[in-house]
Amino acid sequence: MFQIIEPSELIEFVLGAVVVNPSAAQGMRMVMAREPEFGSRLAAQLTGIALDPTGRQIAEQAMDAYWADQPRQERLQRDSSAGREVIIGGGFHAAVYAATRVLAGFAKPLVVERSARVGGTFGLTAWPTFFLNSRNRAGGAGLAGDQGVALNYLPGGPIQAANVSMTEYQTNADMAFVIRLALAQYADVITDAQVLSVTRDANAVEMDIAERGVLRAGRVIDARGLGDPIDQNQANGTTIVTFPQLLARMASPWPLQGVRRAAVIGGGDSGKCAVESLLGIAPQPMMAAAALDRVERVDWYAVDLPDTCERWQREIRGRYQAIGRYLRPDRFGVRRLSVVNRRVGPVAVPGAALINGRAYDLVVLCTGNRETDIDGLVFGSFDEYEIPGSGDPVAREHYALPAFRVGPHARLPFTTRERQDGIADIDANAVSMFRTASKTAVLAATLPALTRD
Repeated sequence: MFQIIEPSELIEFVLGAVVVNPSAAQGMRMVMAREPEFGSRLAAQLTGIALDPTGRQIAEQAMDAYWADQPRQERLQRDSSAGREVIIGGGFHAAVYAATRVLAGFAKPLVVERSARVGGTFGLTAWPTFFLNSRNRAGGAGLAGDQGVALNYLPGGPIQAANVSMTEYQTNADMAFVIRLALAQYADVITDAQVLSVTRDANAVEMDIAERGVLRAGRVIDARGLGDPIDQNQANGTTIVTFPQLLARMASPWPLQGVRRAAVIGGGDSGKCAVESLLGIAPQPMMAAAALDRVERVDWYAVDLPDTCERWQREIRGRYQAIGRYLRPDRFGVRRLSVVNRRVGPVAVPGAALINGRAYDLVVLCTGNRETDIDGLVFGSFDEYEIPGSGDPVAREHYALPAFRVGPHARLPFTTRERQDGIADIDANAVSMFRTASKTAVLAATLPALTRD
C-alpha cells in the first residue's frame, strides 16, 4: 500500500540540497519513474539519492552540517526533560529503536553520539572500507535463522539496505547511509557529546555530558554497541593501529603507501576484514594502485584459524571464502598470506613494529572490544528484560534507573530457538546486528509512554 509519509525537517533539508543540484538530482529523477513500486514517495526519493553517487555525497554533507549546528544542539540539550527519551550511541540499534518508536506513535527520541559522525561502526568512515557479513537481499525483519528475511533489515527505516545497491555483500557505507537516513527522519541528534555519568534526580535522569553540562531525560536507551578496542593503548597510530584506525587509514588517499610487510593480530570478523584490506579484496580505497603500493606479505596471528586453502574452504563461511586462495602459492610460487596460530604482542620501534623479532611496516590489532565506562550504567546494574508472555529477553533493564541496554551492548544470551536454528553455532552471532535488531524493535514498540514532569 502506498503511504503518505511526511519528511522530517532534516530530510526536507536533504531533499532540497539535492534538488537544487542538477547533477545530484539525476538519480532521484530516474527512480521517480518507478515511484508506484515503492511504499511511499519519500522512499522513492531517498532511494534515488542513495543510488546516485553525487546525490548521496550531497545528502551526506547536508546531514553532517545539520547535525553539527551548535545553536541547534544547545537548544536540544536545554529543552530536554523528563518527558524525553535519550539514546546513547548513534548507530544501527539507535536507528532501529528511534524508527520503531516513532512509527508506534511515540515522541522522537534524542540521540547523543560521542563522535562527530553519526552511523556507529558502519559510519566510522564516509568512504566504504569493509563489506557486511550478510548477503544483500530484499525482505522484511524476522527471527535470526529465518532464510526468508533480510538480515540487513532496519525495522522502520525510510529505505532499506536492499534499496542502496545490488552487490552480493554491501559496504559499511551503504548500511551507514540507511542508518543515518533513519535517524534523520525519526530522531533528534547531538554529536560530539561524551556521556560521563547518569544519575537519578527526583523523577528525571541527569546525564553529565563532557564540556556541555547536564542533559535531563525521562528514560535512557543505552545503545553503545561493542565499545572500544581492547588493545588501543598498544597502538601508536602509525606502525601499530587498531581496526578503527585501519578503517580511517583505508578511507584516506594512498593508505598502503610504504607497506610491504604487514601483520594482523586476531581472527574474528574485524581481523578478516583487515586481511581483506591488506590483500586488496576489500572495497577499493580512495586512491590506490598496485603499481605504486602493494602489500607483499601478510602474517596473520590468530588461534584456531585454518592455515591452508583446503581447510579454509571447508571450515570458513562463504562471506570470507576469497581469503582462502591467498593461503596457497600463486602460479609464480609466491604466497602472500600465512596464518600463524600463536598469541603475540607487537613492540613499536622507530619506523616499524616487531613481533617475535620480525619487523613489519604495519601491524593491525583486531583483538576485540571492551565496554566504554559510564558511571551509573555498569553492566552489573542491569538484569534481563522480557516482554510479558514472551519468555525471551529483548534487552536489559537497570535495577534503579529508567534505563535499558539494547543490541550487542546488552549481551543477551542465545534463546532456545536460536540454538535450534544454529545461530549459536557461530560465536560472533552473539553480537550480530541481525540477531538483535528485532529484539530492539520489540522493546521500542512496547515500552509505555513517558509522562512529563
